[in-house]
Amino acid sequence: MLFVGIDVASQKHDVAMTTTHGKTFSAPFTIANNLEGFKKLRDEIVSHTEHLDDVRIGIEETGIYSKNIAEFLALCGFTIHMINPVLTSNSRKSQSIRPTKTDSIDALVICRYLEFNYQRLNSYTSTLYTLSEIKSLSRARINVQKRLVQAKVEWTRLLDISFPEFRLKFDQHSKWVYELFKHYPTPDKIGKMHVNTLVSIVRTMGNRYETANTIKSLAKSTVGSSCVTTRILLKNTLADILHYTSQMDAFAEEIEAMIKTHFPHLLTIPGMGPVTAGLIIGEIGDVNRFHSPSALVAFAGMDPVVHESGLFKAKKVQLSKRGSKYLRSALYTVTKVAIINPKIKNNKFRDKYDKKITEGKHHNSAIFCAAKNMCNTIFAILQSGKAFDYSL
Repeated sequence: MLFVGIDVASQKHDVAMTTTHGKTFSAPFTIANNLEGFKKLRDEIVSHTEHLDDVRIGIEETGIYSKNIAEFLALCGFTIHMINPVLTSNSRKSQSIRPTKTDSIDALVICRYLEFNYQRLNSYTSTLYTLSEIKSLSRARINVQKRLVQAKVEWTRLLDISFPEFRLKFDQHSKWVYELFKHYPTPDKIGKMHVNTLVSIVRTMGNRYETANTIKSLAKSTVGSSCVTTRILLKNTLADILHYTSQMDAFAEEIEAMIKTHFPHLLTIPGMGPVTAGLIIGEIGDVNRFHSPSALVAFAGMDPVVHESGLFKAKKVQLSKRGSKYLRSALYTVTKVAIINPKIKNNKFRDKYDKKITEGKHHNSAIFCAAKNMCNTIFAILQSGKAFDYSL
């Protein structure tokens, strides 16, 4: 059996090749992260074996840099194993007390980890195009959402400087408020508006003429600053908010269309919406790469940390919180919605939550207990392709 360990990086990859019992073919070598380098590696591997079935290739699953080479080698017919870097890191530490770390050593560590564990590792399969697209859209939406939150915080800060009285009476994030300040960014401009123009923008309950007159009165007596700098910052920040909101809507629309087309059965789960479903399925990818529901729970970082020594066995342990933080957050969110939303009929997730609360569990702990059931249910639905059923 030939074992190939690849330590990936942005511009080059380090490769080590060993046989059973750790015998090294040659010194680790380096290939460029391009087609020429990939072909060089393929030819080098083929030159050392007669059958591709005798080759096992291990690659650390480190973000974007492992994707292209894994796809190339898989298309060449090799068996690829994507390995969690945490596992190889622990393996390296166990082999020496010296804190030695180089790319060539990392490649050898991957080989040795592969030699002892390849029989229980799942083989890599090319990610379906749709799953890859959904994951990219969901991750992009999360990044835009973070920038949107920052822009809204800055908007509130600037409004407190220029027109502090306004925020005490009205929601500064209402659509009509954005529309008002988009065209009239400072109190002095608002104070000079015709009352009918202001009434046409205001969208509040009750007498809009009264509301408009109140806004004009506040604008004329405000202690806020209407300096040029504040006006420019307000306009730019508001433009950012509107831009990010538009991007969020576009991402959500596309994700919803893809989920309804390819994974409509996920939407039958209590508490599950299209955007959350997109984040979950994007992070899971091909469900067949997980050998059991517990493996998926571990990937989400919701498995408990095991702490035992001698006769001691810890009773209170924390979640490992390894794996995908995005998947863990999405599972928590959808489970919480299924539990607390009064419009959702009784379901087993709420039953699980109520049981744990009765046993004395904390609110968040009870939700995570139910979230494990949610994770198991999603695993079953993705494998069966069937709609949600209470017995799943």
